[in-house]
Amino acid sequence: MKTYDAFPEPIGGYTVGRTQMDFEYTASDHSKRELTAFVYYPSDSSEGKTTSTYMFPEVYEMFNEQPLVTALKDVFSIDIKTQFYDDLALSGKEKRYPVLFYVCGGGGSPEWGTVICTDLASMGYVVVSIGHQNSTMYKRKDGRLFNVSKDFSDVITAFSEDPEMLALAGEMEMRPDDETAIEMCHNVLTLPILAKLTEYSELQAEDVRYVADYLYKLDSGELNSIFKGRLLLDIGMGIVGHSYGGLTTAIVCRDDDRFACGIGLDSGAFGLLDSDLKKPFLLLFCEPNYNMNAIIGANNSMETYYFSVDRAAHLDYCDIVFTSVNEEIRGERDAMEMRNLVTDYTKNFFYHYILQKAASVESLAYDGVDLIKKTSNK
Repeated sequence: MKTYDAFPEPIGGYTVGRTQMDFEYTASDHSKRELTAFVYYPSDSSEGKTTSTYMFPEVYEMFNEQPLVTALKDVFSIDIKTQFYDDLALSGKEKRYPVLFYVCGGGGSPEWGTVICTDLASMGYVVVSIGHQNSTMYKRKDGRLFNVSKDFSDVITAFSEDPEMLALAGEMEMRPDDETAIEMCHNVLTLPILAKLTEYSELQAEDVRYVADYLYKLDSGELNSIFKGRLLLDIGMGIVGHSYGGLTTAIVCRDDDRFACGIGLDSGAFGLLDSDLKKPFLLLFCEPNYNMNAIIGANNSMETYYFSVDRAAHLDYCDIVFTSVNEEIRGERDAMEMRNLVTDYTKNFFYHYILQKAASVESLAYDGVDLIKKTSNK
């Protein structure tokens, strides 16, 4: 298989800066949450700096220690050149910049979305990727390491081994009609095994809302940073999540009116049984995933787009498309093609629903990418 020594050049015209922030707060379940986030943003110059390290080696080692991913041990490399620079000045080309959030998959790290976050920042967005306690792995600025908790690993394992879930998975059709897909999705979402999994999604959504609150304080100047008076927040924020992170994305859209729209990358609908997201939502996925999220569009009063992507593996939607050293976890699409596909759909969707530009996801044409359905229940 082809391997890469560098991530692709960003598609936008800005140089990309990145800074790290730590957060602490008490969640609604009274647990203390200690988070970190990488913030990617547009800059005008690399200031003579060298590109930043991709992932802390200590975080990479934690991945190999996770019981959740024992089968994936040593399948990706962190020895790859990035296309961003730490702690640059914020670009002066625009007065304010719109804000997006990225949510990685369960068991992953906030660095796993480096390619898409860098691309979006190079187009003029401020992009926040959070390390979520218990469900992801990360190193905080204060040096402390947080790995995926045993409880979260056990919950994921229990779901993947649940006899009822396995039976339903065996009945999923590759391209079901809407009625069949919605019924299957309903049957999955009512499984008792999903209750604990949904609790973790709700906590991740709280994390996003807390960090969003923090950004408002940065913009107002209540907290000092390079973002004082520079964030374009009144048009609404966007959010995109991969896999388990896609559940968080949908919950945030449902519960926080500051978010204008969201994107789920090969994700599902856990915790969303009777939910009207009230926001435009886009799903890119591998078949037969329509069975896992059909209920989103059935309930959403705003536009929901379902795009099926053939010849793609689940992890192709994150950085592993470039960092993989094991072809068994990769799909058949070329890494650059997969990156361009995900970035283009994401870019056009946010252009239209956040920036109100004349851009359309339906106008994009990629071989083997089909619009299964577009719903709107206005």
